[in-house]
Amino acid sequence: MGSSASQTSAELSKDDIEFISSKAKIDHESVRVWYEKLKAACPNGKISKADTVSFLRSINSGKEEQIEKQAADIHKAFDANNDGIVDQREFLIGFALTSNGSIREKLKYVFRTYDHDKDGVINKKEIDRMVKIAMRLHAKDDPENTARIIEELKRSLEHLNQGKDLDDIRITSKEFIQLLIENKELCELVSPFNIEQPREVIVQQPHAQSK
Repeated sequence: MGSSASQTSAELSKDDIEFISSKAKIDHESVRVWYEKLKAACPNGKISKADTVSFLRSINSGKEEQIEKQAADIHKAFDANNDGIVDQREFLIGFALTSNGSIREKLKYVFRTYDHDKDGVINKKEIDRMVKIAMRLHAKDDPENTARIIEELKRSLEHLNQGKDLDDIRITSKEFIQLLIENKELCELVSPFNIEQPREVIVQQPHAQSK
């Protein structure tokens, strides 16, 4: 992320603590204790992937591959310049989201990571950045299929803007989230989180009671 070692870490707000507490299913005091431990372990405010794995291992009794996967998800979501380092506050929010965030909450955060200028919409420049990140994450495994999905993404975004050229495109958070919820391939392409699509709810008819 290019931050200097002397930079102080961002503090958790009351909203941050409430969000992390509710999603990670832990009490407020535990969130504060975790954050203090993270600051003590990484006083420069930054956490490496190895630090992330160690932290998750210390609080999680899950399998090693699950811990590695969660660490990878967090770093994909927050490591903006691919240097293997994330911010402490962002790490805890990422931990909460990868632990128990809803699909809409995860995608809302994904939108914010792509809305680089924080104006509430994704424009052409930000879409280009999104495509570059997607290519970096997926193209090495299946370049042909990744290219196909990226073209589908561009067509879908143009459709949202009534066929306007990508140069004039402006996608809102609501439009972005709905598009990805409805399209599993696009969701997997642009979201660094492991997001399960909502399943169709089957309402069973009550059995007729015998008289």
